[in-house]
Amino acid sequence: MVNDKLKQVCTCRELQEARFLIRHIRFKNQPVSAIIFAFEGIAYAYVNQCMHMRRPLNCEQDAIFDQTGKYLRCSMHGFIFDPKTGECQSPVCFGQRLQSLRLEEIDDILYFAEKHLALID
Repeated sequence: MVNDKLKQVCTCRELQEARFLIRHIRFKNQPVSAIIFAFEGIAYAYVNQCMHMRRPLNCEQDAIFDQTGKYLRCSMHGFIFDPKTGECQSPVCFGQRLQSLRLEEIDDILYFAEKHLALID
């Protein structure tokens, strides 16, 4: 049985078939979007907002990874982030992190497992 505090994100198959997914959420009472992606076979989710100018990572291009596929990349200024930790690798914001969102997988379905998160239709 699924905990009623979990919010369904997608099926694992949907995530495997997509480069990334965007979900509109309210996090800590702020309307934002979340990026959900798989990296090295593990699902990750972050608030889709670069700390430099508070823009979505995919604001200029429909992509969230750099050309190598090893780093998340803000399409506005090219800042790169470790996809496993969300830590910025670019000098201006080095060491700062994207806001991670906990995911839980139950029966091949991914759920947000965050207390201060609500899905926006």
